[in-house]
Amino acid sequence: MPKVISLSILIFFLSACSTHQSKGYVKHVDNRITLKENSQLYVKVPDGTALMIGKVEASAANVDHAGILYPAVTPVDFFASVITHAAITESIKNDKKNRAQDIADRVTIPYRSFVKDIPNQALVSQLEDIALSRGFKLASYSDSHSDSDFILDITPIYLLNQKQDTLILRTQFLVYQKKDQHVTGKKRKVFYQNQIEVLSSKLPIESPEKYWLANNGETLIKTMRRLLSKTLALGAIQISSNDNSIKSTNKQNFRYDDGDKIAFERASIISDDCKHVVIHTLRGWLKSIPIERLKSQYTCKSALEANIETAIIN
Repeated sequence: MPKVISLSILIFFLSACSTHQSKGYVKHVDNRITLKENSQLYVKVPDGTALMIGKVEASAANVDHAGILYPAVTPVDFFASVITHAAITESIKNDKKNRAQDIADRVTIPYRSFVKDIPNQALVSQLEDIALSRGFKLASYSDSHSDSDFILDITPIYLLNQKQDTLILRTQFLVYQKKDQHVTGKKRKVFYQNQIEVLSSKLPIESPEKYWLANNGETLIKTMRRLLSKTLALGAIQISSNDNSIKSTNKQNFRYDDGDKIAFERASIISDDCKHVVIHTLRGWLKSIPIERLKSQYTCKSALEANIETAIIN
């Protein structure tokens, strides 16, 4: 009996580990109300150059969940079999995901010589031109000189789909005080944390590679900078607005072309300008989707309303 109890506890522990959020999952944390008006946010980007990876098609990283018969004759043998199965399944899933990502990354080979020379900091521009609510302002991290300063830490990752006609920027936003920048995990006091995803328009051309690399890669670099600028504006406006008015009753179903498949989101509308719609997903994430990618029926606001409310974002 003690062995059974011990193994039961171990199974519970392993189950918790095996069902944790996947690596890279960004949990939405919203403590904006504690940020005072007229706060200055210092934008910090990762050292080094921009990161571009291939977008993995959803089916490529899936793992078959075939049933396994446990050849056990005692409770102890049975629990041991379950533990072994859980460990093997998790290992297979991670290995398959890694292999799928390696294969997907091959699509970025033609662009690596251009992206490797683009510092992240070079993609961040015109911070002073982003109009925020409640007197908030943006500044470069290099201008921060006090441990009490609020840092807007962003981690941008560019994803290129396999058809090369869609570029997606997925960015983690994190707001904390400079004094806590080296504090990790749950010990760090976070004022805001979220993920923002911005999709480019779909290229209606037969040779996307030639388009992206035109003028020595200038088209690609401009698109990367534009996506980051839109992301930064959207995130910063969301942080400064202190608007907690999103209600579950406002949820709608959205179907859209994500570059590989027709994706589905249950979400609320944050803003739209008849060119892009910004939604707030069930996980709390923000997504900016070009209207032409929407597959579900959607009617945007009047141009006048949209321009008044969202001109700075779009």
